[in-house]
Amino acid sequence: MLKYLLRRLIFGLPTLVGISIVIFVVMRVLPGDPLVAMFGAEGFQRLNPGDRARIMSDLGLSDPLPVQYVHWMKDIASGSFGRSFFRGDRVSELVLHRGPLSAEIGLLSVLISWLVGLPVGITGAVRPNSLADNVVRSVSVLFLAIPGFWLGMLIVLASLFWFHYKAPLVVVQLWEDPWTNFQLAIGPATVLGLGQGAYIARMTRSCLLEVIGEDYVRTARAKGVAERLVVVRHALPNALLPVITVSGILMGFVLGGSVAVEQAFGVPGLGTALVTAIVERDIVVVQNLVLLYGVIFMLVNVLVDLSYALLDPRIHHE
Repeated sequence: MLKYLLRRLIFGLPTLVGISIVIFVVMRVLPGDPLVAMFGAEGFQRLNPGDRARIMSDLGLSDPLPVQYVHWMKDIASGSFGRSFFRGDRVSELVLHRGPLSAEIGLLSVLISWLVGLPVGITGAVRPNSLADNVVRSVSVLFLAIPGFWLGMLIVLASLFWFHYKAPLVVVQLWEDPWTNFQLAIGPATVLGLGQGAYIARMTRSCLLEVIGEDYVRTARAKGVAERLVVVRHALPNALLPVITVSGILMGFVLGGSVAVEQAFGVPGLGTALVTAIVERDIVVVQNLVLLYGVIFMLVNVLVDLSYALLDPRIHHE
């Protein structure tokens, strides 16, 4: 398994290089001038050409593009990830400060999606075309159709007007104040988890319906095994493999959705930092955060592949 893991990580390097090149080029071709974002339109007009050239040189934006890319790769190799144009802070410090909160939101959303999606999907598969199944499918379609940022804003407005509740707007780590940290994370995690849970529920129902019709399941029933045990011990483990695959793919939706949902809730996580950096044309921050998201998505999918061997002993990674 170790050889398989190393091979997957090595094969993933070209993907990360491709992501880095794409985001590097995109940030250079997008319209807008970083100096205009930094000084404003009026402040930019007051700068003479010499000042503009000096500032661009200090920011490293006057170098040829290949040189800029090499400097970025050197910053990544050193672990500093460069500095923000606007605040002068190292991007590594930003990730260490805000990253744990975004990680909690992602992990909580996955947990909520399974806690909601699995029971709902199992209920629909065990009693197909029943009233409960029809209700479950309708609710699943509803949460699939609702945009996460819109649902997040509704929750924020409902909490504000009905309960006069305002979530804290500063980063509070889990080890500093667990309750305040939970208040920050639970809203975005619930919105993302419900959206994922709808996918999990539909996939669980579909896969379980297929597995329940297999010969070994009918044999277990013929031997007098209780229906609950037939589903939990015989059918569900085999039906979970496609569900886990979908969960790995949905992690991409979590990473992308967290940007909009964190912004809707005003949570100061990496998603909010990314939106702010895009608005400010803070190229270094945007490049590093997008690349970090790519690394996380790649590692999650590697872990998903490794989990197959735990659920199905017939699968061996060599």
